Amino acid sequence: MIILAFWLILFSQSSEHSKYLQATKHLDFNSPEFTQVMSELLKDDMSIEMKLKIVYYFTRDSLPFASDASLKASEVLKKKKALCYTKAMVYVSFCRRLGVPAKLAEMHFVMIANNRKHLHGIAQVFYNGKWIYIDTVSNRDALSYWGVDKSDPFQTPEFALNDNVVVSDEYYKDLSFTDYETNDVPKKWLEHMKKFLDTGKW
Repeated sequence: MIILAFWLILFSQSSEHSKYLQATKHLDFNSPEFTQVMSELLKDDMSIEMKLKIVYYFTRDSLPFASDASLKASEVLKKKKALCYTKAMVYVSFCRRLGVPAKLAEMHFVMIANNRKHLHGIAQVFYNGKWIYIDTVSNRDALSYWGVDKSDPFQTPEFALNDNVVVSDEYYKDLSFTDYETNDVPKKWLEHMKKFLDTGKW
């Protein structure tokens, strides 16, 4: 009876996270664009940890941060430019293609440099039995966009799978997170991006 209960718990957990492994209309990781990038970056004999690390740095640093919108992750790879929403979409897509459950989330914070509130799209990855927040934008380009002086010393966060990967709290205050249960892109994000594509304004 105890063994049966144990397996039922495991099954329910795997079923609960299986939807975060699926390709969707907007997280289209089976597209040729993802196949090409992953074949260039990854090797079969790499560990899953190394693969997640490599695609993280690719998403963060090889896709220039820009005020732009794409409704599909594959479009981001075609354009080679992204903002927080679309970088997170790309990384979540990479994770799912690698067999690691992932979904989209938000950080909310006040930037100390300008005392402005920010809503920031990030990824959330399920690894070693827990969800980890991963900011795929936290580099110098993003901080400059948020009003941080380029001359300020800045240490980019190191990728890890044992804790959240976010920029140092010396740059922001009042941090909170919002989780989404959808396995696709949140409706609110899509509405914001469609507005930008239609008007050129957020």
